Amino acid sequence: MKYTKYPELKAELKELAKEIKKLKYKRDHWQEFADGQPQWRVQGAFMWKAARKAWLFRHRHIAYCQLNGTPYYMIECPANDNKPDKTLVRQIMEKYKGEEHVFYRNNQKISND
Repeated sequence: MKYTKYPELKAELKELAKEIKKLKYKRDHWQEFADGQPQWRVQGAFMWKAARKAWLFRHRHIAYCQLNGTPYYMIECPANDNKPDKTLVRQIMEKYKGEEHVFYRNNQKISND
């Protein structure tokens, strides 16, 4: 029996992780997707998309962990010039806070009694 807090946010994180993995593959194997375009254009497009998805994943992951009670210092230890956007993290947390007491067992919603 597995209980999942914030199942929608967790599903978003899983989907973003899959997309990032695909984009990194495309970035590394750009020749298969080039269609006659120069390397810098093809790789650059995949690099930018992967970086954007990774940025979104990072902030959703921080919000997910904090909603589950993990303190920030245990989630990551960023460099001084690489701090997360706390406003975005707060917005994500507020969006999913109402979902706090929804539990799932084997992908089926159960009551919170």
